[in-house]
Amino acid sequence: MSLAALRDLVTRHARPDHRTPVEDVLLSRIVQPESPEPSMTGTVLAVIAQGTKRLALGSRVYEYSAGQYLVASVDMPVTGNFIGATADRPALGFGLVLRPAVVAELLLQAAPGDLPPVAGVPSGMAVSDAPAELLDAVLRLVRLLDHPRDAAVLAPLIKREILWRVITGEQGAVVRQLGLADSNLTHVARAVRWIRDHYPTAFRVEELAQLSGMTSPPSTATSRR
Repeated sequence: MSLAALRDLVTRHARPDHRTPVEDVLLSRIVQPESPEPSMTGTVLAVIAQGTKRLALGSRVYEYSAGQYLVASVDMPVTGNFIGATADRPALGFGLVLRPAVVAELLLQAAPGDLPPVAGVPSGMAVSDAPAELLDAVLRLVRLLDHPRDAAVLAPLIKREILWRVITGEQGAVVRQLGLADSNLTHVARAVRWIRDHYPTAFRVEELAQLSGMTSPPSTATSRR
């Protein structure tokens, strides 16, 4: 039921630029097949209401369909597209920009034992099936587009609920990295952001490592982007 209602809402409210009147909420409606295009992921939670999307990060491919979600905790260069979208059956998606400050605040409020233990180093991107509680919260957030008077008060609360569902869920470790100032992925994000903002500039790996708070192997040759 949540997916059917979400499909209806996305169909009615999606715009060509994907933006909505609710801050950080994005909606996509794609009505024809797309060629894979390069882009940056942003730090985002993306839920598919209809259709399938494929993202390639280097040699690794992430594919997620209706009822599944993807989280990206680092702004990374990817190549992606919706697969098989048509005018009769468009691809429909929801996105929520993830803000590190909000994630950090929720982590501070979490009680001991609220957060599942982390096994190994989390990836910067992951795909999972969306539990019913998460889909319900996403649906309630998008429904606020039909009730703009309520959105200013209720949208921040529901966005926090969505983040909490993800943080305490199967891929919570991926998102929790955003709220930890000294996490490995935070260092990677700083490096990616610096390279993107200084693309034509020559740099040494050692210098970039120092800027992003990481260590680097000795005697690294100069790199150019």
